[in-house]
Parts: sequence; structure tokens; C-alpha cells
Amino acid sequence: MEHRVAPTNREILPGVTLKVSVMGGYSVEREGDYIGWIHASIGDRWNAYVRRPGTSGGSLGRYTQEEAVKAIVTAWDAGTALPNGCRP
Repeated sequence: MEHRVAPTNREILPGVTLKVSVMGGYSVEREGDYIGWIHASIGDRWNAYVRRPGTSGGSLGRYTQEEAVKAIVTAWDAGTALPNGCRP
């Protein structure tokens, strides 16, 4: 299956949108805050990453597109402490 990044922004969950990123995937934003990103993997899977300020981000695994976005939102909300003790 070929993944093509649609040229428009779209809302996946209430307040959560995908925006085309310069890297060829999507940035995940919630209410205007950048909380993670996804990019195509194999088949219908997308690699999901939660934004962790001060780091390169955290890999969450491979999911369908909607599941990837949900995983990012869940990880962001969990607010796991960063190595420097801060929360996202």
C-alpha cells in the first residue's frame, strides 16, 4: 500500500488535527499545540512519535493512522517525566 500525504489539514479527533510536515508525514496538533508526529511505515501502519521538549521525541510504535494519533494524545496526556525532570 502506498501512503500519500494529503495536502490539506484534517481533524482526526475533536481538537486534534494532522498537518502536513516538511518531512513528508504529519504533525499532530491539539488545539494549536504541537504534540507529536507520524510518518508512513509498512502497509496501513504509521510510526507514531510523541513530542518530548528537549529530546528527539519518543517512539510509540506502529499503528493505523487513527490509532497512532490516539497513542500520541494518550502519551502526551500521561506526561511522563522527561530525563531533566520536566513534563511536556
